[in-house]
Parts: sequence; C-alpha cells; structure tokens
Amino acid sequence: MKKILLLTLIISAISYAENQAIKLNKTYIKSQNGFEETLQNTPKNIQVITQKDIEEKNYKDVFEILENSPLITVQNNAIGQTIEMRGSGLNSKGTVQVMVDGMSLNPVDLNHGILPLNSIPVSNIEKVEILPGGNGVLFGDGATGGVINIITKNTIDKNESYIGARYGSHNEKVFKAGTATKVNDNLALIVNYQNENSKTNRDGEVNKNYNIDVTGIIKIDDKSDLSLRYAHYEKDMKSADLLTRDEWKKDASQSGVDFTGDKLSSKKLPNTFDILSKNEIKRDDISASYKRKLTDNLEFNLNANWQKTSNKATQKAETQAFFDEHMSMMSYYADYNGTFTEEKFKLNPSLKYNYDKNSYFILGYDYKLQSSKRDFDNFMDMYKLYNLDSEKESHGAYVFNKTAVGNLEFIQGYRREWTKFDTIKNSHYHHKVAPSFANKPPIINNGYVGKFETSNIKKSMVNDSYELAVNYIYSDTGNIYTRFEKSFRTPAPTEFQDKNPKTGYKINNLDAETNQTFEIGLKDYLLGSVVQLNAFAGRTKGEIYYNEISHGKEWKYHNLDETERKGIELNLTQEYGKLFFFEGFSYVDAKISKDKNKGIEGNYVPYASKLNANIGSGINWTDKFNTIFTFNYKDGYYLDRENNHKTRSNITLDLTANYVMDNGLKLYGGINNLLNRQNFEQEALEKGVRVYDPASERSYYAGFEYRF
Repeated sequence: MKKILLLTLIISAISYAENQAIKLNKTYIKSQNGFEETLQNTPKNIQVITQKDIEEKNYKDVFEILENSPLITVQNNAIGQTIEMRGSGLNSKGTVQVMVDGMSLNPVDLNHGILPLNSIPVSNIEKVEILPGGNGVLFGDGATGGVINIITKNTIDKNESYIGARYGSHNEKVFKAGTATKVNDNLALIVNYQNENSKTNRDGEVNKNYNIDVTGIIKIDDKSDLSLRYAHYEKDMKSADLLTRDEWKKDASQSGVDFTGDKLSSKKLPNTFDILSKNEIKRDDISASYKRKLTDNLEFNLNANWQKTSNKATQKAETQAFFDEHMSMMSYYADYNGTFTEEKFKLNPSLKYNYDKNSYFILGYDYKLQSSKRDFDNFMDMYKLYNLDSEKESHGAYVFNKTAVGNLEFIQGYRREWTKFDTIKNSHYHHKVAPSFANKPPIINNGYVGKFETSNIKKSMVNDSYELAVNYIYSDTGNIYTRFEKSFRTPAPTEFQDKNPKTGYKINNLDAETNQTFEIGLKDYLLGSVVQLNAFAGRTKGEIYYNEISHGKEWKYHNLDETERKGIELNLTQEYGKLFFFEGFSYVDAKISKDKNKGIEGNYVPYASKLNANIGSGINWTDKFNTIFTFNYKDGYYLDRENNHKTRSNITLDLTANYVMDNGLKLYGGINNLLNRQNFEQEALEKGVRVYDPASERSYYAGFEYRF
C-alpha cells in the first residue's frame, strides 16, 4: 500500500509539473504594441490574473481584482483611487500606468483627474497582466512604478450569452448581461453590460454606475484582422466627509456632516446647508486594432484609441466670510463646483520581424495627444470663473530586439520621447458674500466684472529609456533572468505651477524624473510549487514631490535629489488533488536617500507600502462545487515626508463559494472581511489632524450567472 501511495504521488507530481511547464510556456502576455510573448520567455516578474481566476473569486469590478494582488496597494483619496506599486508613493497616478489594451486610463491632471478603474465590465476581461517596475521602452512615459494591462476579449470560440445578478450588504444590487456571437465567418460581435446600484457603510453614501462595451471582430482576409471597440461608462456617487478619531469611535457609519447648520452658527446663508460631496462621471472610449501578416517573418500592428472622461463635482467646504453690515464673521459651508474634462488620442504603429527561432526585432512609434480642462463656476464663493486648459503632446520612437542563442536570450531596447506642454489659466476673483464697501472698485475685462488674471505655461522635454536583459531557459519549466532598465516620468502640465499666499502663483522649473532599476529573477516548478521569485534595487533621480502646506492656499512641487527602492517579490501556487493553495508576498524599502532638505534624508517615501501579502487556499469538493479562502495584508504607509503619521495596516479574510450546474447555471456567494476588522478606505491629514474613512466591516453577497 505504501508503494502504491508513493507511486501515485510521483505520478501526480510529474503530471502537475508537466501542466505547469505548459502554463509557463503557453501563458502569453501582451505588450502595448499588440505582440505577445510567453511568460517563460519574458525576463520580468509578471502576475497574470486569468478569466478563470476572476470567475472563481467572483470579482464584481476591476477594483476588487487589483485589491487582491500582493504587488499592489489600492489607495483611496478625495478624487478616487490610485494604484501603488514598488514604493511608487504619492505620485502613483503618474508612475503606475493602468491600461486597457495598451491605452492608459491615467489622468492628465494628476490633482483633479480620476482613474476610472471600474469603467470596464469584468465579463469582457480576458486577463489582467501586472508588471511591477520600470517598463519605459515599450510603454513610454510614466511607467517607472509599473504597468497594469487589462486585456479585453477579442476572440470567440463559440456563440454564448449570459445573464447574471448579485445582491449584497448595504443594499448592493448588480446586474450584468452579454453575448458573444459569430455573425458569419468574417464577423463576430461581443457585447457586455453591467449595472450597479448600492449604498455603503457610511450614512448617505450612494454609488450608481453602469458600463456597456461593444466589440466587433472582422476577419478581412487570411492575413488581416481588425477589431473595433466602443465603451461607455457613467457613475453617480455621493461621498461622506472623513471623520476624526473621536467621531469614528463614536459612530463609524456617520457621514461627518452637519445637516442642521447648528455646528457652525445660529446664522445661515441661503442654500448653504451641508450636503455630501457629489460626482457625476461620464466616459467614452473608442479603440481600433489592425493586424496584418505581411510575410512569413514580418508582422504589422496598428492600434488607435480615443477617450474622453468628464467629472462634474459638487462639494461643500467650510469657509468664513462677512455676513452683515456690522462686519461680523461667520463660518458656513460654501459651494465648490467644478467640471473636470480629459480627452486623449493615441496612435501606435509597429513592425515585428522574426529573423530566427525565438529571435525578433520590433520597430515602433507612438503619438499621444492628451488634454485636460478645469472649469469652476464657483469656488468657495470667491471665483465666478476659473478655467485651466492643459495640453500634453508626445512623440515616441523605440526599437526592441531579442536574440536567442541556444538556451540564452539577449534583449535590448531603446526609446526616445519628445514632449510638449501648453497650459492656459484664466481666473476671475469676486467674493459673493462680502458687503459692497469691502470690495474694491470693479474692473471690467473680457466681459467679466472684477479682477481678471491670465497666465500661460509652455515647456518641452526630451527623454530616453533603455533596457538590457539576459534570460537563461535552463529546463522545460525553469528560467533565470537579470535585467537593467532606465525609465522616466515627465511632469503633468498642472505640476509646473506653485502657489504662495503672499506672492500668488509662480511657474517652477520642475524637471522629469528618471529611474534606474536592476533586477534578478527566477521562474520554475520546484518542490511541488510554481515559483516566481525576484529581487530588485532602483534609484530615482529628481522624483517629483508635491508638498501641500495648506489645501488650496499654498503648495509647492519640486524634484527630490534622490530616492532609493529595493525589495523582493514572491508568488507561489500548489495543487494537491482537490486542494489548491496560493501565496504572494512583496516587500519594498523605499527611502529618500538625498535631498536639499537634510531633515527628510533617510525617511520613508510617503504613501509607499512596505509589505503586502496575499495567501489563500481552496477545495474542489466536487467537480461542481468549490470554496476559496483569501487572506490579504496591506501594510500601513506614512502620510508625510517627516514620517510622523503612519496609516493603519489593512487586513481582510474573505470567503467565496461556487456551484456550477450542468445546464450552465452558476450559483455563488461570499463573505468579505470575515474577521469583522475595522479597516479604513482612506486616512489623511487635515490641518495636521488625522482623519479617517471607515471601511465596511463584515459583509455578505450572493448571486447567479446563467450561460446559454
């Protein structure tokens, strides 16, 4: 019996090793130019979240997918989420690129622009590729911290439709439906729709959104394919104020606002009662991808994308003003109304020449035109008009070569990018609530009454990125690699302007930041486990730092002299019969190594998490029923460069269960934050005081999906 058991284990291990060899050799990743490469032949640490992973863990949106990666910390702030990787810190919106089929979702305006993470229906996601670290040669500007590439479906194996719904705590209601249809041999259509209407654990907070995604796949001939995609997304939300420690200890679900006005004064201006902040977001996205095989060895890809996002924001902020003829002062809540619009266009043609087995040369170019606009029709009852129009235009040319010599692969890449910035700002100052004798005589300019100012900022930059790597494939399942890369991040157009309460706005001399990273790594099947292990060390010169002294009144951008990052990333998976396990860890030590301000040298980079972990196990009880436990740990991070205030770590234990019937019906359910731990969606500093946005405690959901 012992011999039989031992033989069974050996056969199972060999069979599993072969499966993992297939996994490493046949798992493809896709770069922004559309060309694919196997996981084993890519000298980078890459986490691939497949469609199967998404379905088994019942993620309802992209936020939940990324939140469970050990390589990522999703940080919430007043204007949405940011994705932090490898210690990228406060400016993650400018250093970690979130892409859909190679087109970036990141805002041009890093201060007021949003990152529309959930604008893609999860049912239309084929896979999500997470590439931490510098990726500047192929992806260009702003990929020093990493790249997340969301790959949508563009192939159809069979005609299939689906319908589903999910219900959960806080009145969560999600509905989705879609179809994938082959019209004929040359045309196929994929349509996905998702709608969500839910509340949160905070009083008065509401989230309503929907997205629709339509893809047309056209087979032009035996050598050419064309795919066209249109996506539309809308979101209406109300969000509550952050709470002080005493407030959330007393009632973590309260909104933190004063609807009566008694908190401020017995006097109240008309229409200044406090309300929750509101956002109305609309987004349209049109993309096209054309592929043609010119010869047996030469391929041509052309990708084009246009997208437009608008965010109409309404907030109430506490301010003070003269109230009557006696010059008495009072505090009250004033309007902060603005519309933030972003528009992007990108064109990316590329050629790939395969000159030998596993050897190729890529020549590519990309053109990006990005614009952002701020329109304030009222800002704290002080501005009747405030416009800021920014434009960022770039041209990038790159070459990438891989030469295979036996089991060795040698990789070289180089990019040069030219960037131009153009920003125009118009401000018209006029205080609505001050008595007439407190105002200066009016000035009439361009049809507006009051003080009118205009300014223009024009800049241009040239930056380079390069990559050198060696990959040694020593077995069917294993490879070891080393790579060195230089990448860069140019400033956002709005970062060229500082503000001082005495001297007003001033144009700064902000420069691009450059990052150099050295990395070694291993991928293999070892001791019954798939292993991806790597270590890295990087140095950033001129890292762009935003120092806000007083919100809306005083701030400054400057380049830090030098920051350093070093760390280790490890991913493991195992399968033993009906049991399966997964473990992921990332450790990053990110410090300010040199700066003119000697007081912050040696401090940790603000908003950079140090340790993340994702550990889980599952049981396939039968061919139809399974359960999965997932434990997530996200380390706290400092909110200030002086390292005086550190956030609390985030810990969750989640359970999901799936039952799939033979007729195509899937039933599922789950419990999030099983330990009922008090976590925080956001922690911040307001006038030196810690404030919090309490996250949901234990919550439940259940749903179904029917495929036919």
